[in-house]
Amino acid sequence: MSIIIGSIIGIVIGLTGAGGALIAIPLFLHFLDMSLKEATVYSLLTVIIASLLNFFYQRKYSDYKLAMSIVLFSSVGSFLTNPLKSKMPEIYVALMLAAVSLYSLYSIWKPTPTLAKKTTTPPIWLTGLIGLLLGALTTFTGLGGGVLMLPLLIGFYGFEQNKAVATSLLIIALSSLFSLAIQVYAGANFEFNRQLLGLVFGILISAIGIIFILKKLSPKVLIVIRKVVFTGVVATALLKIGIAHLQ
Repeated sequence: MSIIIGSIIGIVIGLTGAGGALIAIPLFLHFLDMSLKEATVYSLLTVIIASLLNFFYQRKYSDYKLAMSIVLFSSVGSFLTNPLKSKMPEIYVALMLAAVSLYSLYSIWKPTPTLAKKTTTPPIWLTGLIGLLLGALTTFTGLGGGVLMLPLLIGFYGFEQNKAVATSLLIIALSSLFSLAIQVYAGANFEFNRQLLGLVFGILISAIGIIFILKKLSPKVLIVIRKVVFTGVVATALLKIGIAHLQ
């Protein structure tokens, strides 16, 4: 079952470039009988694998200096907010997941405006604030925050699409890794067992395999597929999380 779940997650990641955690959380809740907080911890693993796989093919476009700055502040945000997670009622975690899911759905369907290139670098306090908020979001919800990072990198930093995506993937991978490490060190339930290995195996095989399939699709068809699949993922996540808290 864990291999099947990993394969589903890998397919979603390969098709959309995001949404791995959104589909992972309801699958963990339903099939692996995890609590919502446990699912948000394990979902970070899917975010890390997905981001690194995608980053590897786009690494030449990444702004490493900015990525490391945001990750530094993100690790601080994760460290500061991790003690609050154990005290936070699951309903608040569910509401945050719902809010991010709806925003991500809006982001993927809204028309992309032509943005003027920035001529000035945003102040360091803005970079620090973005990092702190990303660390908090990653810790509380188990999401990587890519849907939030992309608009910021394009709108505030004036990055072109390729540079924004590659930089975002590196930030997401490292910030999720730090958040997972901090939570595990603090005693979060996270075990390396055969079930976890099966999950990783399923993600890797399906995510890598679908890359070759996508190369045969035209950009226009791929955009439509990504939007439709991502919409289904968000709808599934919202439905499962909602049902889990109505029972």
